[in-house]
Amino acid sequence: MKKILLTISALSAALFSTAANADISVGGSMKAVYVDAEGNADAHIGGAISFSMSTTTDGGVTISAGGSLSNDNDATGNNSTTTGLTSLTFGFANGSITVADDVAVPAGTGLVGELVSHADSNQVVHTNDVAINVDDGSGISGSTTLGDMTIAATHFYDGAHASQVSDGTTTGSGISITMPLGDMSLTASSAETDESGVNYASTGAALSMTLGGGSIDLGFESTSNDATGAATEGEAYSVAYSTTVGSAAVGIGYTSFDAGGSTGGTSSKTDITLSQSLGGGASVFAEMSSLTGAGAAAPTNSKSETVVAIGTSVSF
Repeated sequence: MKKILLTISALSAALFSTAANADISVGGSMKAVYVDAEGNADAHIGGAISFSMSTTTDGGVTISAGGSLSNDNDATGNNSTTTGLTSLTFGFANGSITVADDVAVPAGTGLVGELVSHADSNQVVHTNDVAINVDDGSGISGSTTLGDMTIAATHFYDGAHASQVSDGTTTGSGISITMPLGDMSLTASSAETDESGVNYASTGAALSMTLGGGSIDLGFESTSNDATGAATEGEAYSVAYSTTVGSAAVGIGYTSFDAGGSTGGTSSKTDITLSQSLGGGASVFAEMSSLTGAGAAAPTNSKSETVVAIGTSVSF
């Protein structure tokens, strides 16, 4: 994303007795996409103008925030809204701390094969997805480094995003660790949430390595739930391979789900992505996603198992 940097130190020096230095950067992006769920076709048009702000204290602490004007570009219709300005990040020499109305525990770490952004619109309902019910809310997150290891932790105290520190009915905590293993990289995570006494848990891991002319990711995800036979309680095994063909980027992902116990079953999802840069921040792309198995609801006039999408993306 190209950025326009505006330095406002002179203005702040004129307005305040103690001069401050701050940076504000502005960037934008747009997408136009055609999505087809076996005859049920949609157009997704949207993008965002994003603002980021940062300053550094005399003690060397970097403080940053951001916001945006956006229209959700993976859905139909005009969903224009303002977002952001709900978090403040404090950066230190070996890590950072963020206080926000929207932080997420590390759930879904092992679902590396889920690649598409648009080609899952109007796809049939996935009844045995491996997931926890609520994974984000108002809270605090932080990360630090320990040698070659990166450790990140999150706690949200209000899953309703209402900033109720003591009165939130849904809470959650999680931790993730990323470390090198020779030429490979391993990320492992664990998270637990409490929804008014109903407990959910998620454990996942992803291993990344180079293979041939590309890279391969292997993932495992497991979830549990207080409710016996919950549809999203189970395991998922996932794999993704990315490479280049000429100057085009190609990705293939596959995920196998086994969740829901006696009331659920197995399902699988295959994703394929292709992207070609046109220069100047513009690119064209194509996506395909196919969901099959006992966990995939039956197709209807408006929803299908296989969805394709083609479009263009531009960063300004």
